[in-house]
Amino acid sequence: MRIAVFGATGGTGIQLTRQALDRWHDVVVLARNPAAIPIQHPRLRVEHGDVLDPAVVAKVVSGADAVVSALGIGYRRHATTVYSAGTANVLAAMVKTGVRRVQVVSTSSVHVPPRSQFFEWLVAKYLLHPMLRKPYADMVEMERLVMASELDWSVVRAARLTNGILTGDYRTQVDGKLRGCWSISRADLACHLLDTVADAQTYRSVTEIAY
Repeated sequence: MRIAVFGATGGTGIQLTRQALDRWHDVVVLARNPAAIPIQHPRLRVEHGDVLDPAVVAKVVSGADAVVSALGIGYRRHATTVYSAGTANVLAAMVKTGVRRVQVVSTSSVHVPPRSQFFEWLVAKYLLHPMLRKPYADMVEMERLVMASELDWSVVRAARLTNGILTGDYRTQVDGKLRGCWSISRADLACHLLDTVADAQTYRSVTEIAY
């Protein structure tokens, strides 16, 4: 399978690229700074460019069997359009080139959980949302664009990301809130994405993932 990865210079993107290559996939990634990709491999192609440039995005998407977007700005608080505008370019390129499968990484705290999940509700409502209100707004728009598309999409909402090891031992909840959604390693998030990239049962679904 050929997988196109966006956000490949971030922690999740690097894990995703490395694990995809280990599984014998071909991988093409987009990077504003190709030197930030710490991997060299004969089945890896690195395209130089920006996700906000529709032409280069289409070049990365063309010929892929699946697209995985791990776009993000980390825990920065400023307003951004990277999530929504970048994803809009990816979706448009997929329609143009006939690629149907897309996975998009979001966060489990983008929507405040119900008050019955008291501690998670408390942290999301009074800490995360006041602090990350602007990037969360763009992430909500990203999710809206993905869900409005006619592609074979999946949204994967991850708990707080860590640099922990790959365990393969985690919990998921499809189309619902996952209780105790506190953390997940980038390595295990990448593992889940690759395990489900060709799974039609995950199409047009939202999955939360955590330990």
